[in-house]
Amino acid sequence: MFASEPGCGQKVPPARAAARYGSAGAVTLILTALPEEFEGLSKAVEAEPRRPGNRDGDPLRGRMAGASVRLASTGDGAIRATRGALSFLEDGPASFLIGAGVAGALSPALKAGEIVVATRVADVSGDAPAPEPGWVARAAALGAKRASFVTVAAPLCSPARKREVAARLGAGDTGDVAVDMESAAWARAAASRGVPYMILRAISDSLEEELPGFLPSCLAADGSVNRSAVAWKLLFHPAAIPSLLAQRRRVAESSEELGRFLSRLLAPEA
Repeated sequence: MFASEPGCGQKVPPARAAARYGSAGAVTLILTALPEEFEGLSKAVEAEPRRPGNRDGDPLRGRMAGASVRLASTGDGAIRATRGALSFLEDGPASFLIGAGVAGALSPALKAGEIVVATRVADVSGDAPAPEPGWVARAAALGAKRASFVTVAAPLCSPARKREVAARLGAGDTGDVAVDMESAAWARAAASRGVPYMILRAISDSLEEELPGFLPSCLAADGSVNRSAVAWKLLFHPAAIPSLLAQRRRVAESSEELGRFLSRLLAPEA
């Protein structure tokens, strides 16, 4: 399930990768899915003044640890992630793409709050093109855990369901596995434009953590989570409110920590 596609993932030493994508004129496009992820990561960006005609949803342009970046939010789910990634790649130059945000753990060794870097990315259709190995090694050297990432169409709420997906899609003998709803879409969008990429996420819920079981029924037609539908469900399931509020705080805190990690990653001497 995780065999690399031909021509993807050639070995590039971390130093050479850093020089190639950290050179003058290079721009790193950082993509998030959720508003809370964007907000947390934006605190690590020294933003340029907004240009005349800028609209809500336009990328935040600036510098992170001296590196030129554009930070943007595609929205959640594979359809919005694909559409948004292609739009932002066409909107301006990008030498490198980083998908960033939170992920769920499908392995017991991954704990909430830990930062993980994707070594492989897949969904139900198979492997996406491989992440840029030099930057994966660079992130791992700074403390990120290596993991295979599985992109799914709906939230995984129970430990049993998480284990089922890990067994079916998680490349069992390749180490730790994390789950999200956008990484494979971002990876394929980047590859379609010839832009190398990496995925860096913070774990938001552990393998044994139970999420409200009604979340998969709250998806919009495009596969994103309909927050109005979630709010409506909470009227009938008030016991789930503390869990979702705790998750929201964890996403915000994890995103800020991810921003600090990205600053170290993109710094010239990292």
